[in-house]
Amino acid sequence: MRYRLPVRYSIMVCAMCASILSASAQDLAANAASTPQGGNHSGAAGDIDPSIGKAVKTSDPLSQYAIGPADVIHINVWKNTDLSQTLTVDPNGFVSVPLLGEIHVAGMTTNQLGTLLASGYKSYVVSPQVTVSVVDIKSRQVYVMGQVGKAGGYPLIAPITVLQLIAQAGGLNTYAKRKDIYVLRAKNGQTEKLPFNYVKVTHGDAKQNIVLQPGDTVIVP
Repeated sequence: MRYRLPVRYSIMVCAMCASILSASAQDLAANAASTPQGGNHSGAAGDIDPSIGKAVKTSDPLSQYAIGPADVIHINVWKNTDLSQTLTVDPNGFVSVPLLGEIHVAGMTTNQLGTLLASGYKSYVVSPQVTVSVVDIKSRQVYVMGQVGKAGGYPLIAPITVLQLIAQAGGLNTYAKRKDIYVLRAKNGQTEKLPFNYVKVTHGDAKQNIVLQPGDTVIVP
C-alpha cells in the first residue's frame, strides 16, 4: 500500500525543491562570472591564457606609446623570473634581452614588442606569455620652469597644450607674470621663443595655446 502525502505537503516540498534549484543556479552563474574564460590567470596588464603562446594584449593607455631611447620598460614572461627583466633603452634604441640578445625596440609599441618577444621565446619556452609595460618615459618629455606649483619634466604620453601643462604642474604661483610666459623650442639647431599670454588664452584666445612637442620648455617668469 503506497503512502500519499496530503496535497498541501506535496506543494510545500515542490516549492522547497524549486527554491534550492534556483539558489544553485544563481551560485553557478556567479562563479562563472567571477572566473576568467578558459581558466585564465589575471595579471597587471591583462588575462593570460596558458594554453597559447602569445603576447598578452593590454588595455593600458601606454600600450600604443612608441618606445624611445632612455625609456625604461619591463618585460614579463609568465612564470619565468629569469627572462622577466626591467631594461633601459640605450641611446641607439636597443635593449639586451636574455637569450635573444640585442633587439631594436625604438618606435615599437609595447604590444608589438610583446609579440616579437613571444615569437622569439617559442624556441626556449613552452607557450610563452609575454607582456611589456613602460615603467618610465624619458624619451618624450616636456618641461616647465619658474613660477608654477611643481616645476620639472613631464612625460608626453598624449598631445598637451601649454595651458594643460601649467595645470598639470599645479597652476601658476601668485607672483607669476601671466603675460610674459613663453615656450623654448629647439628647431633646426636653433632655439625658438614662442610667446604665451596666460590672460588672453584663459579669456578665449586659443592661438597662443600651442600644442607642445617633445623637448619643449615652458618658462613662467
